Amino acid sequence: MRLKSKLELREPIEFAWLLGLAFFLPLFEAPKNLCWLGYVSTWLYNRIRGRDWGGRWDGWDSLIVVWIASGYIVAAFAGVHHDEWSAANDILRYGSVLWLVKRSRYNERARLAVLSVLVASTLIALAWGYWTLYVSKTDVYLSLNSVGNVNHSAIYLAIVFGVALSLGLAYWSQLAVAGRMMIGLTTLALGISVFFTDSRAAALAAVLFALVFTLVFFARQGKRISTSVVAVGFAATVMLALNPGILEKTADQSAQGLVLSKRDKIWKNGLVEWRRFPLFGVGMGNFGRVTLVELQDWNKTQNWTIRPSAEGLYPHGHSLYVTALAERGAFGTAILLAVLLCWAGTLAQAIPRSQDPSVEWALFGAALAGWLITVVAGVVNTTLHHEHAILSVLLLALWLNHRAAPASPGQMESRPPARQPSS
Repeated sequence: MRLKSKLELREPIEFAWLLGLAFFLPLFEAPKNLCWLGYVSTWLYNRIRGRDWGGRWDGWDSLIVVWIASGYIVAAFAGVHHDEWSAANDILRYGSVLWLVKRSRYNERARLAVLSVLVASTLIALAWGYWTLYVSKTDVYLSLNSVGNVNHSAIYLAIVFGVALSLGLAYWSQLAVAGRMMIGLTTLALGISVFFTDSRAAALAAVLFALVFTLVFFARQGKRISTSVVAVGFAATVMLALNPGILEKTADQSAQGLVLSKRDKIWKNGLVEWRRFPLFGVGMGNFGRVTLVELQDWNKTQNWTIRPSAEGLYPHGHSLYVTALAERGAFGTAILLAVLLCWAGTLAQAIPRSQDPSVEWALFGAALAGWLITVVAGVVNTTLHHEHAILSVLLLALWLNHRAAPASPGQMESRPPARQPSS
């Protein structure tokens, strides 16, 4: 997309680290971690030096602090002791990205630059994934190098598909033919690739996002919403026809009585862990650290029909909600659900109008993609984890950043920095 003016930044080095994080997120492990550390360090240095911490403290700030702290509180009271302290750092990592970006004063072009880099880096990682699958044949599933597991890669692809679709619809009327072809092909490639991973949850979440966002977009624009339903339905049908692997996988597993791919057994083990330590769970990262003998012993005192099994032994719960219950207990799960509910509320209270600038629609759609795919795919996959957690909260942070200091297209934020107490 052509930006009408230069990318003006108050802290260019800090922002370069953020762009680096967005770029390396699906590509390489070490550079990604280095960029995260560089961004946090320079952000703190710049805020201490400038004595500007991004405005008044609000409810989101409090919630983020509680969210980050919850991982360590759970670790302190965890029922099992293995990886709970190191695993809690995952919340610190993506929670800090959410907090710092939210409290930064980036302008419209900076926010769009982050979205663009996220899409571009995913295309590069996707091309690499196809290369390893078909040319070097070192992989048997399509995956993104730094995301890894095919289900996690599918979740990441689905979220970035949502970003690309949001950008395309928001800026379609402003793009020339070449620009429309570029964003159209990009969105199509990402959408087809989600289906190509054979991840039913990710594909369903991607289709559901496309339906919800286009319905809202067309309704606000005064267009017929039936167009949205027909277009999304047709696109999903074409993708299934081009790659019927999802249908074949579902049919095969149904014939074997494995519709959930043994997830029901994994969930039963998780529920046994939660019943044993209902308040704080077994600790983050410890889902798969409990042996079958321990599970059976814990279950002896429980008068219920759920029984643990060897087939359910797995590193995580294959569900955001079951994993949270087992590892964080009622305490940590309640905080997680509070974050997801506040995220939904923030979006619902500020749905863009037809006259709002394109950037409003693009950032709204991106944040909606992060939330909806996390929530929907999270039923049968452990979403909000590592790379796709950073991706999701980064999209939320850009939306909150935009809402805190709205700007007109082509202009820097006109809202002056709020006075802050001295540090």
